[in-house]
Formats: sequence, structure tokens, C-alpha cells
Amino acid sequence: MLTLGTVAVASPANAATGDCNTTINIKPRAAYSYFMVVPKEVGGSTNCYMRDGFTGPEVRALQTTLVYCYSGAESWGGPEFGLNDIDGVYGAKTAYALKDAQRIALIDDDGIYGPDTAGRIEFPWHNPNNDSITSTCTRRDGSDA
Repeated sequence: MLTLGTVAVASPANAATGDCNTTINIKPRAAYSYFMVVPKEVGGSTNCYMRDGFTGPEVRALQTTLVYCYSGAESWGGPEFGLNDIDGVYGAKTAYALKDAQRIALIDDDGIYGPDTAGRIEFPWHNPNNDSITSTCTRRDGSDA
């Protein structure tokens, strides 16, 4: 008699969560008109992934976060990251800047945007009245780090 069994194959960590390919506006406090622009997966959650080679508004949202919430942070050896680097292209400079933010958030500094990073870094508040970005930054849940 021949018995057949099943073999479990481990999936990569990002298999359950897809790639970030859009953004969503999240209010940091329910009663506020201010909002944060956060990367997300179309039809999915904000616990998505981005890495080198990605392009689009979701990358621009991350880059805006890095400039407005982490530009004053000490650089750990990567190139400077500023307003001129908000171009929607996830390249080496974005990865270096994200590594700095990840170190500040005390998480794995791999330069890849994923669920852990998304939940721990702070995002800037946008003012809908004058279409500006404020200096106030909080986590997606509205808490301070």
C-alpha cells in the first residue's frame, strides 16, 4: 500500500500581503479634517510591501514621509534625502532614507517598506484647507512613537 502525504512549503513573508500600488488618506484623529497619505494595496490593506524598483504615488507618499518626518534625523552613512528626492521612484536614496527611519523606529533596517515598518514609522499630516503638509507626524493609528 502506498501512502501519499502533503508537504508544507513555506511561503515568503510577503505572500499573504501584496505590493503597495496605491495610497489611502487616513485621518490621524477621527474628528480632524487633516489626513495622512499612506501606501496601500489596491483592494487590500495598508500592510503592503515596497522595495527598490517600485514607482508611483505610493512611493511618493513614503518619500514625503521620509522628508517631512525624518529629514532632521542623523544620517547613518547614506546620502542626504530632501524635497528634490520626492520623485515617486524607489531607488537607493529612498532605501537609505528608509533605513534611517527604521533605525529610529527600532525595527529591522533592511530598507524595505513592509507591515512592520508601516505600523511603526510616522506619517505627516496633510492640511486639506490649503493643500499643505504640516510638521506634525504620527503613526497610522494616530499615536506618537
